[in-house]
Amino acid sequence: MSLRRLRMRLSDVLGLPRPDELSAKYGRAFERAVLVLLKVKDAVAALRAFIESYGEPHSGAFNKIRMLAPWAKKVREVSEAPPVITKVGNALLTAQADFLVSYEDGRREIVELKSHIIKRDEWKTKAEWSFAAKVMRMLYRRAGYDYPVRLIYFVEDKGGVRPEEEVYLYPHDERDDQHILKALEERISKIPADSPSAER
Repeated sequence: MSLRRLRMRLSDVLGLPRPDELSAKYGRAFERAVLVLLKVKDAVAALRAFIESYGEPHSGAFNKIRMLAPWAKKVREVSEAPPVITKVGNALLTAQADFLVSYEDGRREIVELKSHIIKRDEWKTKAEWSFAAKVMRMLYRRAGYDYPVRLIYFVEDKGGVRPEEEVYLYPHDERDDQHILKALEERISKIPADSPSAER
C-alpha cells in the first residue's frame, strides 16, 4: 500500500461491478423517478420523470415504481443523501446513499436503492450490498447522521419481481465497527496504489 493517501469509492473497495453506460443511465433515471415519487406521492409524475431522464418508456421500471408507492406514502420529507468521507488506513473512503427520508411518525432513515433485479444465483451480489449498507450506516453515523440505513432492492419471484428491504440499525456497542473497519482495511490493502480505483 502506498504511503500516499488515496481516495477510493466504497463500491470500488468492495469490488462491486460498474454498470455499463445503458445500465447506468437506467439507474439514474430510476433514482430520479423514485425521488419524484417520494416528493409528490404521484406514480404518474414519477413515470413521467423516468421517461424524461431515460428517453423512452420501460415496463420493468414502471412496475417497480408502482411497487414502491405504498412505502412512498409514509414518507413526509425526502432529500438526496449527502456524500460522506472517512479515513480507513491510508485511504480516504467516500460513499453516498440515495436518499435521506423523514416519516410521518418522526423516524428518519438513510435509503440505499438498487434498481437491479437479483436473480437466484446472485447471492454474492446481495451479500456485498448488505455489507455496503452496514458500512454506510457506520460512515453516516460518524458524519453526524445517526439514522438506520434502509436497503431496497428487487428479486425474482415466481416469474415476476417483488421488492425486498432490509433495515440496518446501529448496534448497542461499537465492536461491529471494528469488524467492519478491519474488513475494509484488508480489502484496501489488496488494491494496488496505481489502480484506477484509487484517486490520488
